[in-house]
Amino acid sequence: KQWYQRRLAITAGIIEKDNIESHFELRSFSLVLRRVGPKNLNYTLSISNLCKDIVPDNCTVNVSKTGVTVILAKDKTSVWSTLKAVKEEPNKKDDFPKMDKDADPSSGLMNLMKHMYETGDDEMKQTIAKSMYESQQKQKSGEPGGMPDLGDMGAGLDDL
Repeated sequence: KQWYQRRLAITAGIIEKDNIESHFELRSFSLVLRRVGPKNLNYTLSISNLCKDIVPDNCTVNVSKTGVTVILAKDKTSVWSTLKAVKEEPNKKDDFPKMDKDADPSSGLMNLMKHMYETGDDEMKQTIAKSMYESQQKQKSGEPGGMPDLGDMGAGLDDL
């Protein structure tokens, strides 16, 4: 199937007009094709939650040699970015935790880590969980905690 701004073209093979059943509603439509092609196969296409409203009485199905074309009559002239409505995510701001000047600096860091964990993707969550686990293991074994070894990143800072 191909989606254009005015029509949905479905290549299905040879089909008789009497073997097509369509139903249009404000934000959805269904199409049933019976006895299609030499194998007499049946197809059903049902699309709900269209991007915008259509005018059901003005929608049509045209039959050609290669298939059918569904023409959806838009309620208003506009460009649809997709055929189906896209579920929009709530507009989340990256509200970082407020830093309190009088509070313990480590609690501010923990709040920041908590925020990153809650809003991060799976990879971020896995990285934070691994880091916290390794830090706890070091503390249990008596090794000094804190930041992991940064290698040569601090080299040459004494010259500043």
